[in-house]
Amino acid sequence: MKNIVICASLNDHSLDLLKLLKGNDLLKDAKLHFVHCFEIQIYTSDFSPYVFPTEEKYPEIETSSKAILGNLAKEICTEEQLKNADFQCFFSHSPKERVREYLKESNADLVVVATRGKHGIEGLFSSSFAEHLLKYSPCDIHIMRPKDEE
Repeated sequence: MKNIVICASLNDHSLDLLKLLKGNDLLKDAKLHFVHCFEIQIYTSDFSPYVFPTEEKYPEIETSSKAILGNLAKEICTEEQLKNADFQCFFSHSPKERVREYLKESNADLVVVATRGKHGIEGLFSSSFAEHLLKYSPCDIHIMRPKDEE
């Protein structure tokens, strides 16, 4: 059985793109891992640094995130896959690296990620999660791109 990791950004655009996986042959005979990683950010002020999110918020954020991932799984999984699905929510200063570590830990055969499809100057200066996975993923990668709007 294949291990497939579905990296989900929790915005509507990403979730809608990932819902297109329903019935896709990529998911056949696979254990699915639904993953989201929050970036821990540190802000500095005149008096002291501020970390967001704070550790006391982790359980609340994790519960909400897993609920969203669970709803995504209900949209794209078969009943059997849903029983065996794994849901992970991580907090890291470097989400790209944390997901890469998880791909190794879970012995992933494939990682699926949705992109935002930024173009022009906006795309030039973004540090893309998908681009990072293309360079450093220990497994195959399936990138879901938005359809061009005409």
